[in-house]
Amino acid sequence: MFRRLATSSARLPPFAAASAPRPFISIYARMARTVAPRRGYSVGVAGAAAVSRLGKLVLAGALASGAAWAYNVYEGHETTAVSTVGKPLEEMTPAERYVHDRLTANQAVYQGVGTVKECHAAFVASNDPLEDRHSMATVGDKMIINVFDGHAGWQCSDLLSKIFHNYIARHLVTESNNAQLALTKAFDEYDADLMVSPDKVRQMANQIPLETAHAILMPAMAGAVLVSAVVDGDKVHVAHSGDCRAVVGRLNNGHWQAFELTHDHDAENPSEVQRMKSEHPGEENSVIMRGRVLGGLQPFRSMGDARYKWPHAKQEWIGRVFASSPYPYKAMPRNYKTPPYVTAHPETTTFPITDSDYFMVLATDGLWERVSSAQVVDMVGEYVQQQEKGTWAHQDVNAATHVIRNAFGARDVDTVASLLKIPSPLSRRYRDDITVLVVFFKHRKVGPQFQGKAEVEGADMGSSKIVVTPEGIRAGPGGPAAKL
Repeated sequence: MFRRLATSSARLPPFAAASAPRPFISIYARMARTVAPRRGYSVGVAGAAAVSRLGKLVLAGALASGAAWAYNVYEGHETTAVSTVGKPLEEMTPAERYVHDRLTANQAVYQGVGTVKECHAAFVASNDPLEDRHSMATVGDKMIINVFDGHAGWQCSDLLSKIFHNYIARHLVTESNNAQLALTKAFDEYDADLMVSPDKVRQMANQIPLETAHAILMPAMAGAVLVSAVVDGDKVHVAHSGDCRAVVGRLNNGHWQAFELTHDHDAENPSEVQRMKSEHPGEENSVIMRGRVLGGLQPFRSMGDARYKWPHAKQEWIGRVFASSPYPYKAMPRNYKTPPYVTAHPETTTFPITDSDYFMVLATDGLWERVSSAQVVDMVGEYVQQQEKGTWAHQDVNAATHVIRNAFGARDVDTVASLLKIPSPLSRRYRDDITVLVVFFKHRKVGPQFQGKAEVEGADMGSSKIVVTPEGIRAGPGGPAAKL
């Protein structure tokens, strides 16, 4: 059931590189034509040797162009002197300080409940604005943990982060003896509620301005893949749609093992390819093209992405509503014959937590495109044991930040700095948004100890349903699932 691998929100402020002079931008443009695309471009165990050449070229270009801002911290950022171990901030080189400030700008440690000791979180944006989100909530001594990776806009993942944990909590209460069923119902109901938003807008057509109609429809028009975990006693229940991933790290006879609790829903998953073709007979040559749904969407399962789900008549109406909008993803895909082509229906599993299981990592695919599950478990394993074996950098107190630093280039500071400095949207060719959550299980002592951990709020059953009003979308009390 589990693959075992043995191993040894808010808009971010622009950073300085966003105002790069034109000669420097041209360097990026030339690189974009000659360097391999981001997808599948990975950082190896030795600390990103291949990307290192790219990183040094970018850095050299910045300095050669007279870019005095080469390591300026972006305006408005407040640094912290307690976010790194080892070298004091005042002793860091400009590159080290820049990397430190960028990586620690969005990190936190949350107090766990029940089996969860604490959760370390961190994210680094590539899109502007960031399209990743995450959320956590508690239901008694159970802990709900979600990671969302948005695409075609931030609106779908943003709404998920505000409401979806409450959907899960409501179903955990009603399905108290079956967490997998609760997760499945939450996934299915939430997406069904999104998909009926055009019907709600049509009913209010004479009451709302066009801008409000667009705002109501955008969480359905944009999309998001996600992974959700419920940690309950000695079990973790996981549901996912898309290519976010959950991995448990186990220490077995002195060696770290990675147990993947999810399987990416994309063209590299043979069972997903077979499912897609069997659901659309006669379209075997068009349902998946260039590894994407109808040649456009990479994940085969997701929330939102309504242009791959709505029937033709609804798509045509949406086209009229968005006719004056600059939003680029409003047209019906080519070869659109038998929708829906994409589903939010999740795969679920339950993993028994043993005394040898120290942690679980949940992350968006921006991480998994760079490093493997086994490498991530090895990184966090070294963090847990506070042992430096020579492979990974050990400079961060926050375990999630530690993972992101090592995914970007480990000890090669110039590589990490240069990857972080590539401005959006060019940065998307070399790195995606990355969100990492490291969940430590309570029965094990781990890493550095934290004071002042953030509290995770309890789920709100009164805000567990999408409600569409003339003012926009809000959260309301739970009710029956929408009927498509």
